[in-house]
Amino acid sequence: MCYDHNDETKEEVLFNNEIYNKYIGKGYDIMFGWPLPNNELNEDIGFKEEIFDTKNNIDYINENVCHKEEYFKFIEDINDVAYIALNNINIDDLNRNINPFSASIPYKGYFTDLEIKKRKYIVAENTCLHSYATYNLKESIKNINSDFLLDTEKLPILSKNVTEKTCSKLVYMYNFKNEQCIKFIKPWIAFFKKYGTHVIVSAHFGGKTINTLEVPIQKFEELKIYNYKYSIENNRYLNVFKDRLLLKNILKTENGSQHNYMQAEQADKNYGDLEKKANDVLNKYENSNSNKINLDIKGGNNLNDEWKQLTYEQWKNSIYTNIAPIYLDLFSLSSFMHIEKKESYNNALLYYNNLFGMNQENYYYSQNIADILLDGKQITGSGKGSLILTCPDGYTKSTGFIFEFDKSMELTNKQKKEKKVLENRIRIHPCYNKGEYDTSCSYVNKNSDIITFGWIYCVKYNFIKFETIYKKNDNGSSDGKSLDIACSDGNKLGLAFKIKLDQDQNLDKIKIKPCSIGDNNKCTIEKMKNNTDYLIWGFCIPSFYQSINSLQLIYIDKDDVVSNVQGACSDIYKNEYDDIFLGFTFAFRKDLIDGFNMSTCDGGVKHCISKIHESKNNAIISKNTEQNYVGMFLVCRNHGENEHKFVTL
Repeated sequence: MCYDHNDETKEEVLFNNEIYNKYIGKGYDIMFGWPLPNNELNEDIGFKEEIFDTKNNIDYINENVCHKEEYFKFIEDINDVAYIALNNINIDDLNRNINPFSASIPYKGYFTDLEIKKRKYIVAENTCLHSYATYNLKESIKNINSDFLLDTEKLPILSKNVTEKTCSKLVYMYNFKNEQCIKFIKPWIAFFKKYGTHVIVSAHFGGKTINTLEVPIQKFEELKIYNYKYSIENNRYLNVFKDRLLLKNILKTENGSQHNYMQAEQADKNYGDLEKKANDVLNKYENSNSNKINLDIKGGNNLNDEWKQLTYEQWKNSIYTNIAPIYLDLFSLSSFMHIEKKESYNNALLYYNNLFGMNQENYYYSQNIADILLDGKQITGSGKGSLILTCPDGYTKSTGFIFEFDKSMELTNKQKKEKKVLENRIRIHPCYNKGEYDTSCSYVNKNSDIITFGWIYCVKYNFIKFETIYKKNDNGSSDGKSLDIACSDGNKLGLAFKIKLDQDQNLDKIKIKPCSIGDNNKCTIEKMKNNTDYLIWGFCIPSFYQSINSLQLIYIDKDDVVSNVQGACSDIYKNEYDDIFLGFTFAFRKDLIDGFNMSTCDGGVKHCISKIHESKNNAIISKNTEQNYVGMFLVCRNHGENEHKFVTL
């Protein structure tokens, strides 16, 4: 479709030239830029500082062509969004490992909706081309920004060895003070932030709209099959979903309309339901910030309060007064660098993409630590001798431990007098992550006098790496010495504890204390004594996760429990900040006849129940004349102000 207009006046020419000069010759950041319409962005933040002075050096031609999509497009995953966006830009010689626009706010929003929340959208597009403007690169040498040239000269040579090893992405995220990162990476990032990654050499100007409707997944698949029935080319509305008849046809099920509503009475009822459903969707759209329907406009009349009411013709005719760049032609900034910097540019751009571009890995790196912890799975187990803990299907082991106590090793009176030192009666076998396919942790021992219990934490994605750390005292003299564990640079403790047990005492006399976590990366036992077993275990979390400093760990214990008990993060329940993130609890009879009972403390709830020993037929004994030791670890955000105690159930 075309539209006609009168010959441009001198004022219009000057106005349009001003628009062209605003964009042509400027740097453009293909990672943070967003070429599609988005009402929440006042300006595409991809536009950066001037590379060329383009005044009096821009040629343009009028185009005056509009195009309406005949049928809907479908957005099923993030690749569909990237495809639509890339249709509005031309980038020369782009590395296939670069994902343009993936650091932009709209892209990140789509990623969350499509890849995490699994939403589906249908899309209607409108495009009106007003003019095409281009810069003559023959003039680039004399018009290039001198500051740009000076800044390119200062950029360091960047090798793959630096980007992949000495300042890898995780090193950069963990440690901002890393010398290699400061010397080789940060200058390139600062350069991209200032000038962008490419330069705009030409662009099509006009207007564009993106109209989206979220639909259920069942309806989405149906619409893909019957898309030919929903022509939108002649729809008068700019927001095509404002057409109630079209919206009702979209909302109803194809099978239902043809097979399940053959009777007139039922058909009338169905029509009434669809009418109500369509009205509800439109009312939410018009009266709130509902994300069911969106109409994003770039160029034309999109500034007044009645923009949602625009017809297609009204918007199309308003393009003259408000043209915007809707299709960009980009050249790499490396085209204007010395040859020895070109490879460095390519390495830096790939690093920039990997660091800031949104993907599954970076999505999780950007999340609140509470959401990360709640997304995992905890597995516990107990027994005599051997113990194997295995993650559910689709999960990888991240960290954990298996604790063992040898009840056969006891000091005799003679050994006590001789101050005999035994082998450690308590030990921990750390469960380290050994790779993508590492899903279990095991301890093998046929000695039935060995009591074991364990806990592992499993994650969906192997890139969520928690560091496991562990130390125990040796069998020599420990008197007055200290024992500590420490996270590596850039990590903070996520859960850690220290244990003490005198060698002449039974397991119910064990002393367990939680370590300070969240804002701490070290845990220490001061002034150990001889003839006592000590150990410290913990796991560390990368400090770049949001809100990690808010994590707190509590430990509740009692050694004379005779019935099931309950523990909580806070003694006064207030809000979601009192929820448990993760944890585990264990209980054992003081005579150690029947071993341990161990279970997880699920995240997202207010309390955790510890059940005392279960009989062999798995019937829960709610009352027991035998006393039990019960311990419970809870990772919380708010642990209350009072001393934590169990509540008897």
